[in-house]
Amino acid sequence: MEILEGLNEEQRRAVTHTNGPMLVVAGAGTGKTQVITRRIAYLLEQGLAKPEQILALTFTERAAREMAERLYGLIGWQSFQAPVMTFHAFGAELLSRYASHIGRSVRGGLLNDLQKTLLLWQHLDRIELEYYDPGQALYEFIAGVVDYIGQLQNAGITADRYLEFASDLSKLSPDMHPRDQAEQRDLAALYRLYEQLKVETGACDYHDQMMLPLEILRQRPNLVERLRREYRYVLVDEYQDTNPVQDQLLQTLVGKGGNIFAVGDDDQAIYGFRGADINNILSFAEHFGLSEPIVLVQNYRSGQPVLDVSYRLIKHNDPNRLEAKLGLSKRLLGQHDRAEVRQQPYAHGTAELQGVAEAIQASMAAGQSASSMAVLSATHAPLKALAKLLRSRGVPYNLSTSANIFEQPELLTVWYLLTWIAGRADEVAISHVLLGRYLRWCHEQYRRLADVARDNDCSLEAALGLMPDDAARELQTQLAQWRDWARLVPVSQLVFRLVFETDAVQRWRQEALQSQRLVRVFEDMQRWLEQMQDFESVSIDTSLVRYLQTFPEPPQVEVQEPVGDPDGIALLTVHAAKGLEFAEVYLINVTQRAWSRGNTATRRIPESLLAGVEQPAEEEYRRLFYVALTRAKQKIVVSYPMKTVSGARQTVSPFIVETFGAALEPDDAYLGDQDKMQEIMLKLQRYYPLQTPLETLKLPFEAADGWLDLSVTALAAYEFCPFEFYLEHGLRLAQPAGPQLAFGTALHRVFELYYQQVLAGQPLPECGTWHVQLDEAWSGRGYERPELAERDRQLAHQTLDRFLEREAAAHRVPVGVELPIRFELPEYKLRLRGKIDAVFQAEAGVELRDYKTGRSRTDKAKLDKAAKENFQLRTYALAYDRLGMGNVSQVVLDYVVTGVEGEAQLSATIMRNHAEKLGALAEQIRAHEFAPKEGLHTCAAYQYYGSGERDELALELWVAQESVS
Repeated sequence: MEILEGLNEEQRRAVTHTNGPMLVVAGAGTGKTQVITRRIAYLLEQGLAKPEQILALTFTERAAREMAERLYGLIGWQSFQAPVMTFHAFGAELLSRYASHIGRSVRGGLLNDLQKTLLLWQHLDRIELEYYDPGQALYEFIAGVVDYIGQLQNAGITADRYLEFASDLSKLSPDMHPRDQAEQRDLAALYRLYEQLKVETGACDYHDQMMLPLEILRQRPNLVERLRREYRYVLVDEYQDTNPVQDQLLQTLVGKGGNIFAVGDDDQAIYGFRGADINNILSFAEHFGLSEPIVLVQNYRSGQPVLDVSYRLIKHNDPNRLEAKLGLSKRLLGQHDRAEVRQQPYAHGTAELQGVAEAIQASMAAGQSASSMAVLSATHAPLKALAKLLRSRGVPYNLSTSANIFEQPELLTVWYLLTWIAGRADEVAISHVLLGRYLRWCHEQYRRLADVARDNDCSLEAALGLMPDDAARELQTQLAQWRDWARLVPVSQLVFRLVFETDAVQRWRQEALQSQRLVRVFEDMQRWLEQMQDFESVSIDTSLVRYLQTFPEPPQVEVQEPVGDPDGIALLTVHAAKGLEFAEVYLINVTQRAWSRGNTATRRIPESLLAGVEQPAEEEYRRLFYVALTRAKQKIVVSYPMKTVSGARQTVSPFIVETFGAALEPDDAYLGDQDKMQEIMLKLQRYYPLQTPLETLKLPFEAADGWLDLSVTALAAYEFCPFEFYLEHGLRLAQPAGPQLAFGTALHRVFELYYQQVLAGQPLPECGTWHVQLDEAWSGRGYERPELAERDRQLAHQTLDRFLEREAAAHRVPVGVELPIRFELPEYKLRLRGKIDAVFQAEAGVELRDYKTGRSRTDKAKLDKAAKENFQLRTYALAYDRLGMGNVSQVVLDYVVTGVEGEAQLSATIMRNHAEKLGALAEQIRAHEFAPKEGLHTCAAYQYYGSGERDELALELWVAQESVS
């Protein structure tokens, strides 16, 4: 009864539905997430399924996280065992298990857009293009083709099908211009080449995580039957956002009449530009054999006036709506009538911004909090202009804006330094380095160097050798060392060294303690290093020279940066506002131009290739308008300018008439001051600088209420070295992945698959199958040379043989594998999360086992002590106790490579002391105590931070080792 408490009649019917297909049409604000989570809890409570037999699919990590958190609140730790994941995470899981069943390999990893572009670019000479001649803009051309291929994949159009279409154009479309036919043949050849390259390299992309699982299930019906037994109930959130491939995958997986429970609202289908197809939800009843859906109409968000105008608008999408197709009633019913809905015309764009700013100020003066209000727009541009106006008036706002990381002067200076090291820098670039935020030469030093260069008619670098100056000689020495590095290591490692093995980073670190902008410099540098490693993963040559040949200008690495005040007025596009709600909403710039689709796409999929009937573009924009209206709880003001800022007349969106019955003309109060100077001043406000990005010294894991949200691994890292923790989790700057990570990740993945088979009660395949899985999971990334990677790969196979032989003899009973854990220590305001490698049933309780892939050969007594003192095992044992999951009788450190184990029992005193230790660490983190720990280790902090005493100790140890060897 607790699970059903507080539900209305329709929600209760949905939650208690047992077998067979069901579509829950959940209008805005009707509690759809609550229905899904309570249904999962109900299925478990009724004994209809085990947690691992319920599969819940969402579209975003945020939605999956929210669903998992709500489920935990209902059923506790058992929620960790219920698979709640995104569509693509589920697809990746199927690929890792079954790709080999159709002869595909995915060991090459997941390609991002950069890697896809570089992969196709490097092999472009394998085909001959008829139509295209990209010339100097080769990278941009390939990037555009990759984007188009993504559109084709979303629509479920394979390379073979596209090639067949393009080859028959002369017969099927004789009226098409021969050059247009040639273009289609080029695109088909590029698509086919791209697919061939993925097969050859064992790589896959984001779209393959849906397309390949569908292909697997279509070719292997035995796997369909296996998965139907494994997942007895499938639940899908936001079904209106599925694309054709996802819909077909679900139809194949579940079958007609199967246990699929979908929640969605066709009136909120706004992601057609991403490949979502509204026809999927419109045809759900037909595809899955559903007799009658359940409709949720009790709205718990908005006043009835808001719901009435929203309904009046969306009715114009009939007959392409579920309401019209299935004879339903989707008119939403609010809990009250207290809401204001009005339209507001303005003379021109600047007058609109000024009027909205004044209305916001008036609401705030009347007691409305800034964080309870939002300004929405179809596009980003007017929001940015409004942010500048609000800033000038001192009104707090919160805007997320896109920026290139090379707008940070520190990163641009490092970019110029790379060109100098590679011998490609001009005098301007060298000047940037000398005077920038890396070397920080003073202007007087630079002036003397420039004088020497001018007097001797030589370059700035040559002038360094002519100066009797210590700084100049030191820079020459540094340049020689940096060029040696550039010849020896990949470009990402070169940049990491340039940052962390020079004095510059210490200055930046000190500044980062006082300035949030410098914290973002480190975050952006992490993104740059990731971009470089993406380049290295597909490039034949990973050197600095090759990188600069590929990117002669700083690459476009875009990030979303928050600007303003986190508790200010939310300035959002309507797409970004989906799923949010506000007391007051101002919807601005509702013009025909802003609310209609332009011809922005460079390439569009030919209509004859599209399977479904494409809905009119204006219907999606009408749904977007509907979503905007239904974000408001108490007040919605829709405004539109009659003229642009330059004075050109513009058309009001027809949605205004559909919503309000007629559009209004601006009255005298909103015509704006006609004084010429005032008009000029309004226009100049567009150039008012935005506030500097959010200034807060809170680190990413610190919540406003004082809680810390960390992984167990992160907290262990803090205990090891606070400064290393600060670099990785505060500044988000981690060292490039090393070979040990690749080695351990591959083995852990195979162990996980092995125990999943045991947990599912399925017969274990032959030994060779696991070796195939190991090769699938293997990656040589991080190794300096291929022969070193091959040596470790062979060692991994030997380790796997010993593991399989040992487990077959041990007959262990697994309880969970890679078991996710989330728990709280309220007394210390500390939330922790992590994954336990494996949990086994033991005589007196359960055994927690942590697999290690290090080469330890320590004796048994020392390993037992290590297991007893292990930070992560103690923390997971504490989590087991706090969550009431059972008694932990033993913890084990299992070194699978060398075959040694450490075992320990943890007493209540140990657990109590460990909880106190976690609290003490949390307090130190809150106090921002990040100085490196004393001691010799190889963390990034030790590389450049520490006393001379420790350096001498390191030298003594090195000398001692050399003398022994």
